[in-house]
Amino acid sequence: MKIQVKHSLKTDVDSAFKLCTEQKSQEAIYGKLPGTDVKIKREGRAPNVKLKIARKMPANPPAAIKRLVPSTNEVSHTEDWAADGKGYSSAIAVEIKSVPVKIVGTKALQPEKGGCSVQWDFDITSGIPLLGGLIASFAGDELKKNLEDEFKVLKASI
Repeated sequence: MKIQVKHSLKTDVDSAFKLCTEQKSQEAIYGKLPGTDVKIKREGRAPNVKLKIARKMPANPPAAIKRLVPSTNEVSHTEDWAADGKGYSSAIAVEIKSVPVKIVGTKALQPEKGGCSVQWDFDITSGIPLLGGLIASFAGDELKKNLEDEFKVLKASI
């Protein structure tokens, strides 16, 4: 399953990059998002920043996959940021402990008229026979909701 989410922010790309990569900004953002026990680790210097973010997230999987997807999940992801043309981009890898799904993608910040764009592109797969598609679809739907929540918090933080 592929997911793409793109929005515009009314701020310059450098300010958006700081919002997306500075420790205090990330702590404030994740403090407003669903999840508990949030841990954020930042390494490197701009524009080469690496973030490691872990948290416990609630889930409400459909009955067919309830035995494979717990109601609370330990979710961690890494973001490897670098300069990309006139903006910035990050390779992202997401791990959901004990859930048989692979989530990889990118997040990009690029200048545009009136501010900048933020775009997420993800590929979600599961190798489980028969139920893999349902697991990937559920994970993709949850991810899309989380990205929309993150955008709302980013927009409110500007």
